[in-house]
Amino acid sequence: MKELWLQRPFRWYWLGLFLSGLGDQMGWMALSWFVMERTQSPVAMGGIIMAYMLPAVFAGLVAGVLLDRYDRTKLIVVDNVGRGVIFFGLVALLQMEQVPRLLVYILVVCAGILSPLSSAGAQTLLPRLVPKKELLVKANGVMESQWQIVYMLGPAMAGVLIGWIGPAHVLILNAASFFVCAFCFSRLPRQLIAHQVQDQEASSGSAAKKVGPFLRSLLADMRVGYRYLFGRKEMLLLVIFTFLFNMGYGPVEVALPLYANKDLAAGPVGLGMLWSSLAGGALLGSLLFTAVRWKLATGVTLGGIIVLWGLATLPLALFTRLEVAMLAMGIAGLSFSPYNILYRSYLQNHVPDHLLGRVMTSIRTITGTGMPAGAAVCGVLIPVLGVRGLLGAGAAACILTGLLALVLLRGLDQQESLAVDQRGGDSLQPVGQEGVELGEERKA
Repeated sequence: MKELWLQRPFRWYWLGLFLSGLGDQMGWMALSWFVMERTQSPVAMGGIIMAYMLPAVFAGLVAGVLLDRYDRTKLIVVDNVGRGVIFFGLVALLQMEQVPRLLVYILVVCAGILSPLSSAGAQTLLPRLVPKKELLVKANGVMESQWQIVYMLGPAMAGVLIGWIGPAHVLILNAASFFVCAFCFSRLPRQLIAHQVQDQEASSGSAAKKVGPFLRSLLADMRVGYRYLFGRKEMLLLVIFTFLFNMGYGPVEVALPLYANKDLAAGPVGLGMLWSSLAGGALLGSLLFTAVRWKLATGVTLGGIIVLWGLATLPLALFTRLEVAMLAMGIAGLSFSPYNILYRSYLQNHVPDHLLGRVMTSIRTITGTGMPAGAAVCGVLIPVLGVRGLLGAGAAACILTGLLALVLLRGLDQQESLAVDQRGGDSLQPVGQEGVELGEERKA
């Protein structure tokens, strides 16, 4: 571990992502609070979330290609400088007497389009910064711990700062963190990424002159991923239930600021405590889950997790005490954290390595729309059901979805492996035992 921290490039990398992540956590909480104060519109709050997340999901398809063709460090710097300018612009727009919502949405969409350059780019850059395999494992462990710390500290710090200096100034701090991140990545030694640029320089130049073939190849790769997914019934069911689970999370994302402010009368500090409780529970849940040998079937476990999330968040609709809400959020985090571990491991074990990127990207365009879709629906339903009514409806929907998943996902571990017919490019066909790439021993 000491050898890792002695490497200056890694220290710049860690510092940039830590400050940017911390600023982003505070910034999004401040933005939702600012929009709530300035517009008093749940629809606007849901729209902001959807305007950021949906473009990020679909822009990721192109971001991966750009990161393979151009200097990854420069793309990360461009993203952070661009989003820093955007958040400064949001502060200015939200200060106006009549908030121009359309312009706010446009800026948020632009921020969402840029964001995959850093979220995906940072992951692809790390192996170049830490080429030793034994150190790379430790580096990934350090980065995972960093994100968990950010998720725990960010909301709590935001709650205190919003009450102290106001949401506008917290947004300014978020914008500044992007510029600091850009500076940190600009300090990475050129020789670490020079060979990437040299390898891709010719291909990127020719691609720029042949836009049509580039787009056709991109669409063809996307089609392979979708055809593989839709050819596997059990995997498709898993993706659908993950979409519904993400959608069921939408009420919490949209209603929690209103719940903390009106029902709990806890203000931004209380909101930060609720989010930190969720993050703390998730951290504890992931540590406990990885420490035990899990024997239940994957499908049963995933369905049970969805049910537990619904049961854990139900008290938010029934009680208006901060300590009860914090306990509920902590239990919710504890219950849902194993979901991503099992879900990703299942896909990695059942999708051939040469298709994993395309299949995962295709799946992300489906599951990634769940939360913003849920947030948008909730923005419309809050005036009808009220904040607590919406939270109760979301909890009930998760319970019912989880019970259905318990039945339909029971055969998840027994599904048949499929391979791509290399002659047809993107056609799929079942393969016999001699052609199965993921054997029985690889099942989750």
